[in-house]
Amino acid sequence: MKTLIRWGATLGLVTSTVLYFCLNQPRSAFALPQEEIFKLLRGIPVFMLVDDKNVPLGGKVDEKTVFTNVFMSKQNAHEFLIQLGKDKPSIADQYKVELISLGAIYEVSQKNSNESQRLALQYIPTKTEVEAAKPILSEDGKEYRGGVPLYILKGGPDQNYLTIKQDGETIVPLFFEKNTLQQVIDNLKQQESDQVSNIKIEVILLGNLIGTLEKEDNEFFRKIRLWPSEEMMRIIQENRQN
Repeated sequence: MKTLIRWGATLGLVTSTVLYFCLNQPRSAFALPQEEIFKLLRGIPVFMLVDDKNVPLGGKVDEKTVFTNVFMSKQNAHEFLIQLGKDKPSIADQYKVELISLGAIYEVSQKNSNESQRLALQYIPTKTEVEAAKPILSEDGKEYRGGVPLYILKGGPDQNYLTIKQDGETIVPLFFEKNTLQQVIDNLKQQESDQVSNIKIEVILLGNLIGTLEKEDNEFFRKIRLWPSEEMMRIIQENRQN
């Protein structure tokens, strides 16, 4: 990884652990512009169950809110469809697993939500990352209650968040996969061993992050970049032309 790694001062992040749905909330005057959120999410491949008209499988939260599952792993989406086939075969036969950009489905949810109706996205994590995130949250006195964990690294004398200089731009990476973050830590130890004595991993939920960006805007949030998992990276490379 040919990047310049530094500990950058930050303005803080939401780290609460509960958010099952990314419900649309009134946007404040200081919210991150929607185009910036679309751009942040656009490069992340995810999976949904859709019918032959590309309408996603959904469920009802209340009279105004319907939700659909957004899977971080193709295998998880297939497993869900297989289980649905056992429970409700007549419904499962109408659906297939479809690849979509996280930014695209988020944009759809925004455009199809208003005061009278809401399309909520339920982000479904992999079991591996849930189990990896639980002890990290536990160390901080928190409990995992659902959602897709993202990993962020803190360190240096002031326990600031990790920043990476890449293509002339300073970014704050949030990792979908703990193993990927561990590779960064190992690389950091080789490059700057004097700054790794107090490294700390924190877990932030994807839904909480998006909800925060919908309400707040500052320079730190504009530097955030989502770092794909290995599976996501393979999908990106396989579908680069599209």
